[in-house]
Amino acid sequence: MTIRRFGFAVLVLGLLAPALAAAQGLGDTAAREREKRAKQAVKNAAPARVFTEADLDAGRPPGQAEAAGQSTAPAHEAPTEAGPPPLEDPQAAVRPYIENLRQAQARVEEVEARMRELQGKLNPMSTTFIYGASGSNSANEEAEVRQQLREAESEMREARSALTVASQAMEDARQGRAPLIPNPE
Repeated sequence: MTIRRFGFAVLVLGLLAPALAAAQGLGDTAAREREKRAKQAVKNAAPARVFTEADLDAGRPPGQAEAAGQSTAPAHEAPTEAGPPPLEDPQAAVRPYIENLRQAQARVEEVEARMRELQGKLNPMSTTFIYGASGSNSANEEAEVRQQLREAESEMREARSALTVASQAMEDARQGRAPLIPNPE
């Protein structure tokens, strides 16, 4: 039995030795990291820079000092300005573009509805099929419907293009860039 106990003790020590070595390595690493951070804190503890009006004026473009509040009037005189101008509606500049976008979207939906109607006349599973029970059974009507469908597809491409342009113009206006179209109306 003593050989079994000795073997078990060796096995346990063999398994615990790497864990103890790793723990010492982690402890040493943590101590080094604390020392590094302490040195860095001492290095960063330099006094903070204080900015003065003169520093700010040096960074302004010429002629802007008066606009920034540096007036030549004596301190005892009241300023002649009535205060900041009233705030404008932030959506006011974008409203025409939003309306243009809505109109373009409505046009796309209108053309889509007409295309569905025309496709229904050509679909044998539809109740409005040309050759169905309630249809005209006319080959001429089928040719006319196919021609109207081609025209509607062309209109759809134009309407989607207009929708894309309107969307981009509105996004440009929101971000303060020059819109693609000069006048959305």
